[in-house]
Amino acid sequence: MGSINNQQPRRLLAAAIAALFSQAALAAGEQGETELGSVVVTASRIEQTTLEAPAAVTVVTADKLDASGAMRIGDALTAKVPSFYMRNGLGTSTRINTAPIVSFRGLSDGRVKMMVDGMSLSDGNAGGLASLMGIPMGEVEQIEVVPGSASALYGSEAMGGVVNVITKVPTKQETRVKVSRGFGDGERNGVEASYRNKWDNGLAATLGFGYEDMAGFAGSDLVVLPVGTTGTGANAVQGGRATTTVDGKKAYVVGDQGAISSHANNLHAKVYYSLDVQSRFFAGFNRSESSIGFERFNNYLSKNGAPLALPASNVSINGDKLGSIKESSFWNSSNPNYRQETRYFAGFDGKLGNGYDLKANVGYFDREAFYVGSGTGATFDSGPGTRTSTPNTTLDASAQLGFAAGSNQYLIVGLSSSRSHLRRKVYQLTSWRDPDSTTGALNEQSDGESTTNSLFLQDQIFVGDDLTLYLGGRHDRWSSRGNMQKFVGTPRSNLDIPERSESAFSPKVAAVYRLTPGTSLRSSLGKAFRAPSNYEMYATPSISSRRLLVADPNLKPETSTSWDLGIETALAGQGSAKATYYRTRLQDMIYRKLSPYSGSLANVDFFATATNAGQAEVEGVELAAEMPLASWLRASASYTWTDSQITRDESGTGLQGKHLRYVPKNTAYFALDAQWQQWRAYLSAAYTGEQFSKEDNSDVIKNVYGGVSKYWLANLKLSYQFDRNFKVSAGINNLFDKTYYEYYQMPGRNAFIELNASF
Repeated sequence: MGSINNQQPRRLLAAAIAALFSQAALAAGEQGETELGSVVVTASRIEQTTLEAPAAVTVVTADKLDASGAMRIGDALTAKVPSFYMRNGLGTSTRINTAPIVSFRGLSDGRVKMMVDGMSLSDGNAGGLASLMGIPMGEVEQIEVVPGSASALYGSEAMGGVVNVITKVPTKQETRVKVSRGFGDGERNGVEASYRNKWDNGLAATLGFGYEDMAGFAGSDLVVLPVGTTGTGANAVQGGRATTTVDGKKAYVVGDQGAISSHANNLHAKVYYSLDVQSRFFAGFNRSESSIGFERFNNYLSKNGAPLALPASNVSINGDKLGSIKESSFWNSSNPNYRQETRYFAGFDGKLGNGYDLKANVGYFDREAFYVGSGTGATFDSGPGTRTSTPNTTLDASAQLGFAAGSNQYLIVGLSSSRSHLRRKVYQLTSWRDPDSTTGALNEQSDGESTTNSLFLQDQIFVGDDLTLYLGGRHDRWSSRGNMQKFVGTPRSNLDIPERSESAFSPKVAAVYRLTPGTSLRSSLGKAFRAPSNYEMYATPSISSRRLLVADPNLKPETSTSWDLGIETALAGQGSAKATYYRTRLQDMIYRKLSPYSGSLANVDFFATATNAGQAEVEGVELAAEMPLASWLRASASYTWTDSQITRDESGTGLQGKHLRYVPKNTAYFALDAQWQQWRAYLSAAYTGEQFSKEDNSDVIKNVYGGVSKYWLANLKLSYQFDRNFKVSAGINNLFDKTYYEYYQMPGRNAFIELNASF
């Protein structure tokens, strides 16, 4: 199994864990009075402390979010939470309509369950998580991050772990306003405002809105042309910058595609009615809208002191042939694009009769989205093209009943149902920069619907005062049907896929042993599954990165088996330390099988067909700690080592031994949080190690456009609280102005200021 069988890293990591175990036990015996962990609900659907939970839960509170300056979920979690990585989820990114890529404990590509208040954020198209970008950070009470197999409670996607964003519940009357301004590569304007109140008659309500405008920066989306052998090279030009492609071929940066501006707004409302201190009804909605624009591209090439006129043929730089260069090479060919989401939700949380705990909720997502593409004969400003619309809906409902079964057991029995529906259409446009110029003619369309009905059970057994066992399982019945039609272009298709169904049973057993009142040993073993997305099964063929993406309506769900062993200890001053070792085996893995393309389509080198043809194994170690260094200073740190690779490839693509995509081998984080009188400073540094974004790991060159860099990123935020009502903050992102890439070139050093008012 390649490096996963290398014993030396295991020995070193085992020694590190053993040292932490012994130090944790020593600290537990000497620390005296401690705070025994934060209260969480996501790990077992039961309110409990992190020391009682059957997983190494990380809690990111509203106070930590505010102190660190996190603008989006990715800022709050990447590297700060062991094993967690998110791409396209940072607050300085203007690609707000792009679904972030998430990996957790070595698993990515839709294998992490992301939720808000217990309801899934996955869309009905590709299971994407663009909804994360629409969550106002000022509304977040805390984020609970549960690593490891969790399908026994949460069903499909919960293979690498679960992230639950919990929003604030009104406790008093308050009005909050935050105004922010960004500079440099992070140029932006933003406003968040909210009103909350709780009345004596049991009613409580929240109303809020926000908007954000981001300018983007031109150097983000570069134009890189590889050196070739075509043409005479007689047209010698100047400008450009020597570089390489991600697979090591010599190339030149010859321009950029212009700044990518964006706009987003959000409106949300929630109402609560409390029957008593333990029971309440709730309902609400959230509506978000975002759009991405474009600016004119920049051509870095010149000849005889004047900008190089395009198109140009037989081009060369320093004797290196670039061949013919078209103006279309400089276009951002997917802008403008647009996204709109409306989420409705309602539920009950409280007591039912004597001794029964009932939780029930239902949520409905309605999403509209589109992006454009230029066609043959198009110019930068107009000409024919296409508009791809991906409207989709998801409906999720669940109910669980918890009750004591004797003096030493607590049972949870639950039902859930989810349905996702995709209606993808590609229209012909007369002007590709005007999405409303559709001719009404359909080039292609696809329709897919997937439904999962589930029953789950968990038994929490108290074996004496020190040992707690968790035994649980979930049965999921998944069904799907759809059709694909392609009316123009190649290849054409008209295919109806009848309904089919499959079942999955996901058991899990976990144990938590209280070594001391402040120290817990824990271990778990569980199975999980992920159903294929509607896009993977029913999308009509499309082109991306010189590959013709082809769906497979016969895909099977993926399954995984995971186990872990860890320790957590509470330290004085609300500190903690924890370490975990884990392994996962992923079966029936879905990935893109590459095969040579010899058809008539331009700019296509490979078929990339979705297929169940792989098995992968993941092994990792997570270390994390937080503790006070002085009465005014706290430190937090984490480190993760992950080895994830494909151990069987039945497609003949040659992927065996390759690493899974979007999984950094090493991540690390360190932060200092200083508070003195009205001042607060938060300095953090996060490291993201080597990873690959291509299935075949051919992107071996990291610090170039199109690749993923290994990088340290440092941020600083400084705040001053004038009085109980006003606070001003300023900060610097990418403090040391590192040049790094996550496919695109990421922002350089940039600054921001914030003004917060609370009444």
